[in-house]
Amino acid sequence: MDVTFECSGVETFKMEVGFFDTVHDIKQKLQSCRGWSAAGMSLFHNGDVLADVGAGGVAGAEQYGIVEGSVIHVELAGRQQQQGQQQKGRSKRRDDGGGDVTLLRVNVVSRCGSGRAEVAVSARRAVSALRRELEERAFPLPRDGAYFFIHRQSVMDEARSFEWHGVAAGDEIVVFEGSVTRSPTY
Repeated sequence: MDVTFECSGVETFKMEVGFFDTVHDIKQKLQSCRGWSAAGMSLFHNGDVLADVGAGGVAGAEQYGIVEGSVIHVELAGRQQQQGQQQKGRSKRRDDGGGDVTLLRVNVVSRCGSGRAEVAVSARRAVSALRRELEERAFPLPRDGAYFFIHRQSVMDEARSFEWHGVAAGDEIVVFEGSVTRSPTY
């Protein structure tokens, strides 16, 4: 489910959070996505502090009533907050043509094996660039090349850009074995 995160001085952003993710899991995702120390952040939802350990043991999204569209407020410890304000979520670099290229860090999960990787992709590049990147990394993929990408329960057209598909930093892209065919238009 997509959850909105708000942090003082940083652009609001959405990230995929599992219904059974613990608070610790959510903090780890934020750490890998944003570079914020999991130990140095506090999370709040509907005025409640999200504690790593609840009364019955491990606490998580389910226990705190976090659902699709929920908003979680993030507080960062001192110096880390200043770094977060400077970073503003997405990183940019210059491309060869002199323009800025928005880089997104996405989590790629393979249903073809047990692979999971964080990959930086350009928002305006075609999804086919992700196929090349994963093959170069020796990511666990089907040997015959018959696989496709899913983002938010929709098949991704590899000729379209990540931006066109609405991919945001921290989103999950799943690799499924098989192929997708389109029915003929009459």
